[in-house]
Amino acid sequence: METSIKAKQTNSSLSNTKTSTGSMSKFWENAEFNRFGIISMAILFIGCIGGFAASFGANGDFIKLGMIVFPTIIALALILAVSPMKLIIYVCSLAILMDVAVLIFS
Repeated sequence: METSIKAKQTNSSLSNTKTSTGSMSKFWENAEFNRFGIISMAILFIGCIGGFAASFGANGDFIKLGMIVFPTIIALALILAVSPMKLIIYVCSLAILMDVAVLIFS
């Protein structure tokens, strides 16, 4: 029994050209690569600054306490949910800014 395959072989070449990426996209790629280091620093900063702002800045005012707690809890939930680093960094920055604003204006 003779078996012959008469299929044409095609040469396919994939071009692996890298286009120049912007500095911001390189930053976000680097942030995704260093996810665990950034997350550990974010948890440390958000926890310390949030606790300090809650104890000395809120002083029994529920609105100020809410301004501290909600962004902090959302940031920690995004970290726990393994969200994209772009979103985590933006929400962590918002939480830290809100904590500092409550400390300054109280």
